Amino acid sequence: MTPHFPIAILLGMFERIRNASSILFITFALAGCGNALPTTAPVAVTLPGSTALPTAGSTHFSGPYFGQTPPGSSPVRFASALLRGDLHTPPTFMPDGSQVYWALQGAKILTMALKDGYWTLPESIAFSTSMTDYRDPFISPSGDRLFFLSKGRLPNSQLPEKENVWFVERAGTGWGEPQPLSEVVNSFALHWQVSVNDDGDIYFSARDTGCEDIYSSRYVSGRHIKPERLGDSVNTADLCETTPYIAPDGSYLIFARWDMNNGDSPTRLYISYADDDGGWTMAVLVEQVGYGLCPRVSPDGKYLFFLSSPQSVSWMSTEFIQELKPR
Repeated sequence: MTPHFPIAILLGMFERIRNASSILFITFALAGCGNALPTTAPVAVTLPGSTALPTAGSTHFSGPYFGQTPPGSSPVRFASALLRGDLHTPPTFMPDGSQVYWALQGAKILTMALKDGYWTLPESIAFSTSMTDYRDPFISPSGDRLFFLSKGRLPNSQLPEKENVWFVERAGTGWGEPQPLSEVVNSFALHWQVSVNDDGDIYFSARDTGCEDIYSSRYVSGRHIKPERLGDSVNTADLCETTPYIAPDGSYLIFARWDMNNGDSPTRLYISYADDDGGWTMAVLVEQVGYGLCPRVSPDGKYLFFLSSPQSVSWMSTEFIQELKPR
C-alpha cells in the first residue's frame, strides 16, 4: 500500500533538497579558489544568499593579492598555483592593486586585472607593434610609469644591441609607446631588475667587469643623470650585488647578494638604510630568507615579495624593515 504524505511535508522535503543542492553546487564551484585555475571557463551564476561566481575569462582568484592568506614574519609561498613555471621576477602591483605584472624567462611579461572582484586570466602584454622583447616590469610608486628591460634597438643610437631600460607612461587604462631612458643609463651592461623611488631616481645592477654592483641615477630636470656606484657598505669587492629595490621615500634599499666564485653559496637578501650623510648603512642580512632574488615591497608597504626559486614566489611581512634598522 502506497503511503500518502501531507502536501506541507512534501514541500518541506523539496525545499531542503533544493537548499542542499545549492550549497553543494557552490561548494564544488569554489573548492579550488586558492589552489588552482579552473579547467573550464566558469559561468556567472547567482543564487539566493550567494555572490556571483567569476564570469568567463576570469580565474577563481578574488580580492587583494589573489585572496591569499597574509603571511607573518617567515616567508611562505605566494599563489603557487598561479605564479609558476620559469619565472624571472615576482609580481609588481599597481598602487590601487587593480593590475599586476610579472616576467617569465624568455622575454615575456604577463598581466592580470581585478574586475568585478575576480582576477582575469593571465595574458602576455606588448607595448608596441615594433617590439617583441619585454623583460622584468616595475611599476613606479605613483603608478604613472612602468619600467622594463628590452633588447630592442634604441632609436637614433650608436650603442650596440643589448639589454636596455625602457618605460611606458600611463594613458587612460593602458600604456603609451615605449621610450628608452637616457644613454648615460643605457650605456651600462644592465642586468635584471630596476627600481624607482618617488623622486624618479632609478636603481639598477650593472657590471663593467666580473660581477654586478648596484648603481643609482638621479632624476634631474626630466632626465636621469650619470649613474653612480653605491658605496662599500652596499657593494663588495668579492661578491655580487644585484636586483635592488628602493623604498618609495628612499629610506631603505633591499637587494640580493651572492658569491660568483662559490657555486654552493645561496643568493641571500640584504637591507641597507639611507644615512644622514647621503650614504648607506652597512648592509644587514635578512636572515628569514634562505634564498631570495628580486625583492619588491607591495604598494601598501605591508609585504615583501621575492623569487624563492626559479619557479616560485614567496612573501612575508615587512616588519623586519623596522626591526633591522640601526638605532
